[in-house]
Amino acid sequence: MKEKIAVICVLFVLSVVPGLLFVNQKMAWPSRANERVINITGVGARGAWTLETVNGLNYWWKSFEPATIHMQLDEKVVLRLLSADVFHQFYVPALGIGPVDVEPGYIKKIRYTAEKAGVFQYYCTSMCGGCHFYMQGWIVVTPAGEKPATPRPISCSLCLPAFDRPSEAGAVALGEYLYQNMGCITCHGIAGRGGIENFNYIKTTVPAHDRTAEKIFLTDVEDRRTFLDLIRQGIDPIDPDEPPDIDRYRLVTARFKAAVELIEKGKQAARLDMTGPDPPLHMPAWQDKLSARQIHAIMGYFISLATDRDHEVGADILGNDI
Repeated sequence: MKEKIAVICVLFVLSVVPGLLFVNQKMAWPSRANERVINITGVGARGAWTLETVNGLNYWWKSFEPATIHMQLDEKVVLRLLSADVFHQFYVPALGIGPVDVEPGYIKKIRYTAEKAGVFQYYCTSMCGGCHFYMQGWIVVTPAGEKPATPRPISCSLCLPAFDRPSEAGAVALGEYLYQNMGCITCHGIAGRGGIENFNYIKTTVPAHDRTAEKIFLTDVEDRRTFLDLIRQGIDPIDPDEPPDIDRYRLVTARFKAAVELIEKGKQAARLDMTGPDPPLHMPAWQDKLSARQIHAIMGYFISLATDRDHEVGADILGNDI
């Protein structure tokens, strides 16, 4: 008799409880016939919010396509957000969406009506792994009868063929490698050229680094050569045993030290409109992930970029480790 009662209880749980959960979900979130549900899954291991189905069979090997989410103007949608691995935040500042916490094992639903046309960028704003900085994409809202815009593709360079990690001795090459592989390139642009928009940021775009040499007052070619030699030799430019023959060296080292501290400690991007949303891109603190020498290598890479006119003498200025 006890065995029969136990079997009946198990059958009751298996049959009734899922139904109660379904009813509860419907009562808490009633469906509407005119809403389109869009399933978006965060995959930190691949650096993508994707519209593709993610499961235990394909998570480990598949390269998921970053989602370009298309909507019609005035369309009502439900964004159904999931995480396939770790904690994420979904943020579309231009549309007033989020940041929305998306925890693994839970579903977060957002009702949204597409009230303005255009191309709007979304982000993950919680550090979720090595590919975090590439976890971006687009929402494209198109008026009826018009052809949808085609935004630029976003791909994670960490998932593409890349050059091997240089030795610590090749400081400038190591700095370039870290610039790409730590995700700096996603915010500061290819070869440090900047131009990456940061919504509601006081400076509009993320600062470029191809003129870092000028910003720290290394305006002379020979001075840059000497400064880069210090970095290549593993000498701390801030406190060398013997100050090099560089014009305004105390000013140069003060500016260099400030830049290094910014990389170490990070900085929140200031808002242009104080009543508006936080800018999605900010400078994270790298001091726990990069050694002082590695940060110096990155700075050396920035200095090596200098300006286009310096590239006329190319390797003669930068040495053999570029």
